Amino acid sequence: MNQPIKRRVLPLVLSFCMLLTCACKKGESKQQTTPDASFGEYVTELYRNEVVADTLTLHYSLAHPENYGITMGEVTYGNYSQKEVTDSMPEIEASREKLLTFDYDTLCEEDQVLYDCILFTIDANLALGKYEYYSEPLGPTTGLQAQLPVLLAEYHFYTKEDIETYLKLISCTKDYFSQIAQYEREKSAAGTFMSESVAEDIINQCKNYIENPKENLLIECFNDKVENFDGLSRDEIILYEEQNRDAVLNSVIPAYELLIDTLTELKSTALYSGGVCSLPDGAEYFEELVRYQTGSSKTIKQMQKRLTTAVQSSLVSMSAAQFSDTELFDRYGALTYPENDPAKGLEFLKNAIKEDFPAMDDVDYSVKYVHKSLQEYLSPAMYLVPPFDDRGNNNIYINQNPDYSSDDLFTTLAHEGYPGHLYQNVYYLGTDPQPLQQLLRTSGYTEGWGTYAELYSYALAGFDETLAKFCQDNMTAILSLYGLTEIGIHYTGWDEKNTTKFWGDYGIDEKTAKEIYQTVLAEPCSYLPYCIGYLEFLDLKKQAQEALGEDFTPLAFHTFLLELGPAPFATVKTQMERWIKRIK
Repeated sequence: MNQPIKRRVLPLVLSFCMLLTCACKKGESKQQTTPDASFGEYVTELYRNEVVADTLTLHYSLAHPENYGITMGEVTYGNYSQKEVTDSMPEIEASREKLLTFDYDTLCEEDQVLYDCILFTIDANLALGKYEYYSEPLGPTTGLQAQLPVLLAEYHFYTKEDIETYLKLISCTKDYFSQIAQYEREKSAAGTFMSESVAEDIINQCKNYIENPKENLLIECFNDKVENFDGLSRDEIILYEEQNRDAVLNSVIPAYELLIDTLTELKSTALYSGGVCSLPDGAEYFEELVRYQTGSSKTIKQMQKRLTTAVQSSLVSMSAAQFSDTELFDRYGALTYPENDPAKGLEFLKNAIKEDFPAMDDVDYSVKYVHKSLQEYLSPAMYLVPPFDDRGNNNIYINQNPDYSSDDLFTTLAHEGYPGHLYQNVYYLGTDPQPLQQLLRTSGYTEGWGTYAELYSYALAGFDETLAKFCQDNMTAILSLYGLTEIGIHYTGWDEKNTTKFWGDYGIDEKTAKEIYQTVLAEPCSYLPYCIGYLEFLDLKKQAQEALGEDFTPLAFHTFLLELGPAPFATVKTQMERWIKRIK
């Protein structure tokens, strides 16, 4: 078995915001009924309330909100406080009650899927909102302080007004981080503050990011963008660059200094050092978090059983393969991928998927590299989801941290690019979906699909069937072990010793196992969306194969999933059963 790998950061989606429109547009084969106009009005109102909540959400949702009759209000990151969450509960409850007034059976299939996704998200917000001070905006990899520099660096300037809005926004960074700092103090008082080791990790990350203020990522990126922005005079460029430099040095850098000081002050106040199950009702909270993040209807116990089965069956399959092919392990150790250059690798994969995945128009994308100040903490790669009305603005970031193996680049590109996140997102948008549905994405579907694409790439790489299956089995086992570890730490209460023993049984050394413990401890429910989502797709595929027999083709199955788009897996299963009936 290979050494375990660090997970990728989730594709960046800023909020559970929703986009207006409600009409059953696509899929002539779907059951069609008259669209419910009042349902459309409900969706529009829900959208408008959410999308204008903060400037980043609006900007990353729509490049040109004016085309949708939406105007930007106050320039703000929004408000982050427990009071904000508590005060929002009655409004969310009212939204749920309104949703339940619509006759589900009279909606067309597309609107039924949308209804399911809205209800799923609302119920998750209500369930998780009950646990005061359990949410954590900070984390070594997916925390606000790690993600914000990338989001600001990728803030696209469509108009001159966008530049001015951006400058106002980053000037608010210290004030926004003050809210985060206050929330962390309240968490400390409530006894839910992060462990000291996690706090230390975040402190070191923040120090790395601001180590060279005048060479900060946000100065470099901004200067490059305004220098290449058409229509600006030289004097305007100089003025904007000065304003940005001042904002970075006087707001962004102090914001991170404030975070360092706050966490340093609070790091020894943690009342627990283990997983979230150490908190009062922590196991129940973890259950709700897992349900939301995976989009699976399985219980924790059912997930444990499925993950254990995946580990055992994968190891048995690997053992049998090595027994029948004595040179297999040597071939596995010496395997090489078709391309190690990111751009060439993406082009190779784009061509390699044509037989098993539906065709899609060419789309623009850029391969970028994580800034050196963020390399240590960000994951190997990530795909940034573009605004709904700027579908060609696709960016894949590659982390050149030397700790990440370049041997994994090909499969990483499959996960983030083709046939993974980029392909899935752009293909779905190309079906002319209801925009709301595209934005109501569940991590389990998106990361499950990305993982499915990643493991599918072994066959796309041209490996023979035995070697490709061996690679898939190896990664399935590793991912499933991570999932079991996450449940063990955050639901069962494993400590470092338990985790080391668990991984040691599979041949992983103590040092690596301890690193795994600390990584999983830091960010609850970071791995389960990947492995459970992937296994859900495998189970759906098996069900379709058994039902359709010779009529099953990978192309048809993948087309169905891609056209359906992100949804909770119970909804995906219901829609797949309808799809199977139509074929049969």
